[in-house]
Amino acid sequence: MEPITSLNDPLEPLDEQETEEIRSERSRVYPLATIVFLLVAVLLVQLYRLQIVQGQDFREQADNNRFRLVTVAAPRGVIYDRRREVLARNRPSYSVGVIPADLPTGNARDEVYARLAGILGLSVAQIRQDVQADPSNQFSFIPLKDNVPQTTAFELEERHLELPGVHVQPRAIREYTLGAITAPILGYVGRISDQQYQRLKDDPVHRYSRADSIGQAGIEYTFESQLRGSPGQEQMEVDATGREVRSLGVTPATPGRNLVLTIDAGLQREVASALSEGLDRYGVAAAVVLDPRNGQVLALVSLPSYDDNLFAAGISQADYEKLLQDDRHPLLNQAIAAAYPPGATFQVVTALAGLETGEISPSTKIDCPGFISVPNRYDPTVLTRLLDVKAFGEQDVKSALADSCNVFFYEVGGGDPNGTRNGLGIDTLSRFARMLGLGEPTGIDLIGESGGLVPTVRWKRQTLDQEWVPMDTYEAAVGQGYITVTPLQMANLVATIANGGTLYRPQLVLQTLDVQGNVVTDFKPDVIRKLPIKPENFAIVREGMIDALRTGVTDQGTSYTGIARAAAIPDLTAGAVVGSPPFGTPDKNGDFPTHAWFVGFAPAEQPRIAFAIFLGRGSGPEDASRIARQIFTYFKSHSQE
Repeated sequence: MEPITSLNDPLEPLDEQETEEIRSERSRVYPLATIVFLLVAVLLVQLYRLQIVQGQDFREQADNNRFRLVTVAAPRGVIYDRRREVLARNRPSYSVGVIPADLPTGNARDEVYARLAGILGLSVAQIRQDVQADPSNQFSFIPLKDNVPQTTAFELEERHLELPGVHVQPRAIREYTLGAITAPILGYVGRISDQQYQRLKDDPVHRYSRADSIGQAGIEYTFESQLRGSPGQEQMEVDATGREVRSLGVTPATPGRNLVLTIDAGLQREVASALSEGLDRYGVAAAVVLDPRNGQVLALVSLPSYDDNLFAAGISQADYEKLLQDDRHPLLNQAIAAAYPPGATFQVVTALAGLETGEISPSTKIDCPGFISVPNRYDPTVLTRLLDVKAFGEQDVKSALADSCNVFFYEVGGGDPNGTRNGLGIDTLSRFARMLGLGEPTGIDLIGESGGLVPTVRWKRQTLDQEWVPMDTYEAAVGQGYITVTPLQMANLVATIANGGTLYRPQLVLQTLDVQGNVVTDFKPDVIRKLPIKPENFAIVREGMIDALRTGVTDQGTSYTGIARAAAIPDLTAGAVVGSPPFGTPDKNGDFPTHAWFVGFAPAEQPRIAFAIFLGRGSGPEDASRIARQIFTYFKSHSQE
């Protein structure tokens, strides 16, 4: 073969045409290369931003899409009565909601809302509002409807592919075993409000979320911190639809404390049953039973009431409106939050004040002709007649209490119109009333308590811009006029008389227990004050109250026919005073409707119960005495338990 020699030949110079072609090719390549370079530079910058600048954020989002840290709710504490009967417990249910991060976007999200609204009976607008309430909370469960039926929950789970982002979670809801009977005591739990959440969101122990339910009334509200417990956490891996693939670890929740109340569930049922029998006529009714030895609340009933299970399960707007529009106000706790004139039950205050100040003595006798005539302060010839129930004749303090003789206490409080006795005056009456716990809240562990009203000269001048007149004092001495009290205050007052002068703060909780049943806290009786009243004066008033349930003659020789005899039962000595103050407008005969009060204790020798009964509309002392008889009967039959 011949060798190739062309490689050794010198290169021939390019002609002009070839040079131009090369330049043309280069002019086309350079812009393309520049574009490629710029694209690569942009890609590198974007990669830097994604991986370096925003890398941590995207890693967190990726982890959140794959891994979830879910709150494990703490079981709420159980509530028992004093004999360990369950009053409030937790029962399983289903809650339907969404996790916003798992929802599709755009029109697909609206389609999910529409399907979900049709299944749950909600509006699309309401669902959208709930989901958008907290835009920063994209990976937490937002409940839309609680206490969903099991069939609905299963249907949603079966259709989860067409409902991305929708989740069904098991959820414990509160169950109140006695319902309306204990609602005024226990209250209820409900969804946390925005205001409550803002106040509690930084609590490091209970760690509240917007999806939580908390105590809204009663014991559930007052002891929220003990009942709630501390939630736990579970870390899990989820799939593309947000459903759990596997659990990666659990920090268990700490259950809330259990509460043992002072309430006797059997007595609570009995009192509620007795009050319910005539409720259509009474309109409203309330009763409070205390242990005078320590201030423990054995029963507290307010009627009409409401079923607190409605609130725990998520009350409908229609049911809530019905409660609000009821003119008997079932949501108002009549036992602690409503104040009424005490009527003749206030005579025990006037009696104690008269004895302690020396205005009267056990031997003081006053003639009771059935009325007292009070002269007008501007024209003494003009008389105002204050009527009594009847003419009782001569009365001492015991027989006056037994007969409920108003004339006796008119003169003790306001003086003899003829000038032979000055009377206590309103300032002294008010001082003793306050000493006995009237005119201020008792401090019971329930919200919404009223302090009632104990009027004074200054109060009338500042509030009504009027001067105090003698007629005001006469009315106050027998529990009428401006003075008002709650059934709880009157129960506490009679408990103080029964135990000889120790005023306790009414106690509702005996103990807190841990989940194993061990006692964590024992609640002790709380003494408000010891009254500076002589024991013998308390004894005289108790004897007058005991005589109210029988007939006879006092040691001063005055006869009595006890006004509360209808409440007496064999083999149980008890004491009481009754009252029937008028209110409202008179009928066509000029007669006013009356409330009915019964305030009593038993047994007389060593009192173990003290109680007050109030009826919104009662026929004299008869209705309240009949109910008191049922309470005495129940107490006697169960006193050995």
